[in-house]
Amino acid sequence: MRITINSNNSSPLHTLPYLSSILPVPDMDDDDDDNDNALGGALLPDDHPGQAKPAPNSKPLPPKTTTTTITRAQPPSYAEQLAAKGRTLLYEAPSHFWFRTSSFMSGAFCVSYTVYQYWAIYLHPPEGLYWWIPNAFAVICVFMVGMGGYFVHGTRRIVRSIEAVPARMVKMAATGASSGAATTTTTTPRASDLARRSPVYIEVTTRRVLPFLPPKKMLYRPDEIQLPFRMQGVLEGARLRQLQMEQPKSLLAQVRAARAKQEQIEKERKHTLDHIMTAPFRDFAKVVGTAARGMQRAFNREGFTKLKLKDTEYKLDVSGGWALDDGRALDRLLTVKQRR
Repeated sequence: MRITINSNNSSPLHTLPYLSSILPVPDMDDDDDDNDNALGGALLPDDHPGQAKPAPNSKPLPPKTTTTTITRAQPPSYAEQLAAKGRTLLYEAPSHFWFRTSSFMSGAFCVSYTVYQYWAIYLHPPEGLYWWIPNAFAVICVFMVGMGGYFVHGTRRIVRSIEAVPARMVKMAATGASSGAATTTTTTPRASDLARRSPVYIEVTTRRVLPFLPPKKMLYRPDEIQLPFRMQGVLEGARLRQLQMEQPKSLLAQVRAARAKQEQIEKERKHTLDHIMTAPFRDFAKVVGTAARGMQRAFNREGFTKLKLKDTEYKLDVSGGWALDDGRALDRLLTVKQRR
């Protein structure tokens, strides 16, 4: 049976009793949920709308595992430990008063002798001298000038102290110098040197030739300073020898030595009070002995070793003074020359 509906005289379906009995008319007042169930009930479950039904043969996915890598922090190096403490004194030289005094006095004597003999013998020789005597004195004057230069030159480039300076302080000093702040005698490193980061820098203070000028301070990286040998064996050995000479090994011997030393001090004090007039002469003898040792060092340079700063050699006094941890700090920071 074919049913034709005229569009010009269209009527709602429920007005046609015959068609309404044949075709079911959906209720327009139903909820949206019923329409969704009628259209997609085969795809979505009733109790969880909006979720797809799992496949019957699907397996559960394994749980996700996360791997956590724990990196153990490395302990700080010795240079980083010193940088955290601030400025640290590594080495301090002993007093060089008599050494410098003896060197200047000997140099002045040699130069004054040369000037006098050159004027009196070579330029204006006395009458009656043989011709070779002024020439011989000319050779002597050259030798004496060389000796005077040797004595004065011995006071150059003597290391006074060595300090470890943190890199942050060096950077602040370089920034202040570049901004036009007041500069000191310390030479700040260049920008290329600051680019190569180092936890600490080494500040080396040296004495100038003239005694009244301020000392010269220079900054170096630890790898730019080379020691001729390990300082631990030299400085610690000298200290141990001194302790062995001063303190005996056994406890009873130490007590006896301390008692003898105290008795000797009391005896010297009593002798000084009983002979008060001759006390200045005894003290003068001690001063002369110290000056004689300083003059001896001015001749043979005893107790000095060569410390290389980049390409320049300086003199480091290892006969005395003070070093941090008996020189171990210098050995751990600076480069030690390899023996062939």
